[in-house]
Amino acid sequence: MHKRYQKVLVAMSMLLFLAACGGTEEETAPPAEQEEIVEEIPEETTENGEEGGNEELGYVHDYGTVTVLSEAEPFVLEGNESVDYELTNIKLVKIEDYTEDGEFQLMWGMGVDDVSELPESVYAVIGTETKKNNTDISIEFTGVHTLAAGSTQIDLITDDFVTEDNSGSTMLSGVEQESQFGVVVEDPDVENLTFVLSSAFDSETFAEDFLEEQEIQTTLVKK
Repeated sequence: MHKRYQKVLVAMSMLLFLAACGGTEEETAPPAEQEEIVEEIPEETTENGEEGGNEELGYVHDYGTVTVLSEAEPFVLEGNESVDYELTNIKLVKIEDYTEDGEFQLMWGMGVDDVSELPESVYAVIGTETKKNNTDISIEFTGVHTLAAGSTQIDLITDDFVTEDNSGSTMLSGVEQESQFGVVVEDPDVENLTFVLSSAFDSETFAEDFLEEQEIQTTLVKK
């Protein structure tokens, strides 16, 4: 009997010990959820503080440090049902501290073989063309092809240093195209610009003219 009571006492002691140990365990609380931090990124601006300036500069924005010196009012072709045409973002800019892309494009446009032949900075007239063929046939419509900047005449096709988006002159029925051009000019104070807008005609017969060649005259206004 004595041994039996001893066994009972030992068993009860072990149960109490286990119960005491289990009661001291602390429940682990789930980690607090981390707060999500959302940082607002300001819109990029040009050196003149205009929002959305990068879009207006187009490819040229990636060619180096670009400063807008002056700009002209956009031109919209009116009274023609066969073609739509707009000339926008006409600007005189200064480009310096060229990137690799800028060096390559300027070498191409200026006809030099080595980057050492490029000046430290260049002045350029840039612009964006939007044209649409509203006819039911294919037409040839180049857009602007010549620029008179002051007393200097410039070929906007061969001297253009923005070549990535050159889509040519052929436009299928209903097609709309947008392209940018940029040409180097010598006079940083040039104000008067005259663009020559090409004619538009039937791609197959070359007979029917949908638009006659004409001049677009505009004036650059300093920023």
